Amino acid sequence: MKNKLFTLLLLGTLLLPQSILAAGLSLSVTPTLFEMSAVPLQAWNSTVKVINNNPQDLTVYASVVNFAPQGENGQGKFLPVFKDFTEGKTLAEWITVSEEPYTIPRESSAAIPLTINVPVDASPGGHYAAIMIGTRPPDSGTSLQVKTSQVVTSLFFVRVAGDVVENGVVRTFRPTDSFVETSEVDFEVRFENKGNVHLQPQGEIVITNMWGKERGIVPINHQTHFGNVLPESIREFNFTWKGEQSVTDIGRYKAVLTLAYGQDVRNFVNQSTFFWVIPIKAVLIVLGSLVAIIFLFTWSIRMYVRKMLALSGVQAYVPRSRRVVMEGDVLIESHASVRTPLVHGIKDLQSRLSATHAFKDTLVMLTHFILNYKKFFISLILSVTAFLAMWYYLAEVTTSQRDYEVTIENLDSSVTLSSEEIIYDKAKIETEPAMTSEEESLEQEPELQNFELILINSSDTPGAAARLQKELESERYVIESLRSDFEESKPGSVVVYDIETQEEALRLSQLLDGALLSARPSEISTSPANISIYIGNDYSPE
Repeated sequence: MKNKLFTLLLLGTLLLPQSILAAGLSLSVTPTLFEMSAVPLQAWNSTVKVINNNPQDLTVYASVVNFAPQGENGQGKFLPVFKDFTEGKTLAEWITVSEEPYTIPRESSAAIPLTINVPVDASPGGHYAAIMIGTRPPDSGTSLQVKTSQVVTSLFFVRVAGDVVENGVVRTFRPTDSFVETSEVDFEVRFENKGNVHLQPQGEIVITNMWGKERGIVPINHQTHFGNVLPESIREFNFTWKGEQSVTDIGRYKAVLTLAYGQDVRNFVNQSTFFWVIPIKAVLIVLGSLVAIIFLFTWSIRMYVRKMLALSGVQAYVPRSRRVVMEGDVLIESHASVRTPLVHGIKDLQSRLSATHAFKDTLVMLTHFILNYKKFFISLILSVTAFLAMWYYLAEVTTSQRDYEVTIENLDSSVTLSSEEIIYDKAKIETEPAMTSEEESLEQEPELQNFELILINSSDTPGAAARLQKELESERYVIESLRSDFEESKPGSVVVYDIETQEEALRLSQLLDGALLSARPSEISTSPANISIYIGNDYSPE
């Protein structure tokens, strides 16, 4: 019964903010996670800030418990301290916090002091605990019964120096469906921590089509969307990749997972998996097109050869013959040249043109000429069409990048990232070095803008919105979000704005070399933003 109660106390992933909202009562705590390194005999003092968002004063109580993982979805459980068995070896026993009640004024906050004393015989590796703050005191003794108390928690991850083992392995990396009809696939990654300290695997999954061209990147823990994996536990990560729908991008896809982990030594693990995107209608169209191209090719060759033989005086039913015995026992040598049908057709056209002078007569003659050689022209048109179709297919499947979306599944919520956001974040990490705390304090804050601004890439160039964001940030604009437009691309950029932001929209239009302005109708109350910039193919980054 106790374990069930402890499990229910922690809802959400290990790094999500802890807050409660029940029966009109709101309480939250910050920080939600203390992560520190320590050595034996080290002492560390800090505070936990408890925020009372209610219109009345609240009295809260703090207690310390141990923390352990449960399941594979980032959940955890709280364990009471049994001093007779643990003998001072657990983190909860190293944390000291006053058990006296704390009264927090309404719509205010209070800091609860705490102290961590690492014993001399602390075992190397990770140690985990939590401070539970509730509106009712816990019962005395070792039982941790909080009754109807509203409880928030702050987790403690302490890494004790010494013989630390950092060892992880990818247990599972696979798509939930190996065959899908649309470019939308769910992935599952199970990472096992076989060491004695918590790990936060970071990396990415690169998805490519059967031609080796990139069709998506899934960032893992670049912005701590997932969280830590505690020792001797497995954590499952789930996400969805949604690519741009195209009849050309069908076939076998490859997904390559690369993860890095470890604080002392950076370790890497790699795995790959495959899946098929096979839309039934598109496959039938492609197969039908291939059959038609093969039939057209063979039919065109046959027609041309027959015409060539006929013009050379060779009967079509006499194969491989260059000699024909005619009436009168006269032997006629004939040579079947490949150019003969073309030469014959050109001469015929020239003779017809020389016999006509009026424009109307010329049109009539050309019509008759085309009808006489209709098989040739039909074959020519179909051949050109087949060539253009093949060229279009190769151009589409060999395009280096396409728009896509990635949804990262969490226990309580999901995070959806567009390809523009991923491209922007990746470029920012690669081009901008991490700032020190002093540089961050000296960095100039952007001016406050009284409108929301979003960028939507409606061009054929992936990353256009990401590049425009960097340009606008240099002009001290704040971008609310980046998005990808999966609809048909737009030739020109458009600035869509609310009437009250007309001046700002005009300035943005000038920055985009006179992009088209479009006022949003005033009756539309649920606009995506005050100003939305749809980036077209005319956008050229500076």
